[in-house]
Amino acid sequence: MKITAQNIENFIKAPPQNLLVALFYGQDQGLINENALALAQQLVPDLNDPFSVNTLSGEQITADPALLFDSASTLPPMGGKRLIRINNITDTATKHIETLLTNPPTDCVIVMTSQSVNTRAKLVKLLDTNPQAASIGCYADTPQQLTKLANEIFSQHHITTDQDALNWITANLGADRLISRSELEKLAIMAGTNGHIDLNTAMTALGDSTQIATTQIIIAAANGNTHEMSQQLNRAIADATPPEAILRGAINYFLKLFKLLAMMQQGANATTAINQFKPPIFFQEKPTITKHLNQWTPTKTNKALQRLNKAEAETRKGIPANTATAQAMLAICLMVKKR
Repeated sequence: MKITAQNIENFIKAPPQNLLVALFYGQDQGLINENALALAQQLVPDLNDPFSVNTLSGEQITADPALLFDSASTLPPMGGKRLIRINNITDTATKHIETLLTNPPTDCVIVMTSQSVNTRAKLVKLLDTNPQAASIGCYADTPQQLTKLANEIFSQHHITTDQDALNWITANLGADRLISRSELEKLAIMAGTNGHIDLNTAMTALGDSTQIATTQIIIAAANGNTHEMSQQLNRAIADATPPEAILRGAINYFLKLFKLLAMMQQGANATTAINQFKPPIFFQEKPTITKHLNQWTPTKTNKALQRLNKAEAETRKGIPANTATAQAMLAICLMVKKR
């Protein structure tokens, strides 16, 4: 069965009784590992118990076809479920997983992780259609998911935040759950227990070259400046900026433009729309957004969003994220030039 993004949390909290195999895959390695760990903790009381938990790698499974079945068939001496954790599994192990599903062992659950498979992989398709298996795609957090994560971490430290600060945080994190959580924890430590986080604190703690590079690429694309966009994109890729972060940032920006243009269609001028927009737009952004509101129409903005969403979907189907991102940003540049 395929577990959709909105059902992942409930699936982890209450996994099916007949669950045999679960695969966490996608582009967000931090989220893959976090979700797999959370499910594993639900299945056995102690992950450090060598009699109940066995950890293998995808390479070991591929090299020794009997290893997986032998491990799954070994019952814990003290009873209870046996958990097998498999890291970095690949599509080459599909036949071994299929054999296991055909002859399921008792009282065993296998939790696997992978960044090398996608929705087109044979392994994913196998698990999608089996009632005892689950495939869980793990992709970059949405702003709503990031807001929830930030609020959870801050509440643990009894920290309050300004809405502007929270908006900035969700706009500049999200490409990798592990990195996002680490940055939020760093921000919480910086604020201190019972502390407060305002916009300046958030920007000082989290502002970095990745965020700056992403913003420059998006602005250049929205300006229709192909040369500048290409230069900034190449530089960002060379500096290991996640292309998924660029796509997510671009989607958020053009969605903002689309909503502002809709407000203008209802009678507001650009200044009024920007000032009334929720969540509030940072003052540093206002001149650039005003310029783009004069360049972009609702129809073109909608086409840009469709192209960006298509690129994000392509990365989940195996197309290299760098390629999909470059093609999408170039397409947006050409939309500006086309009259």
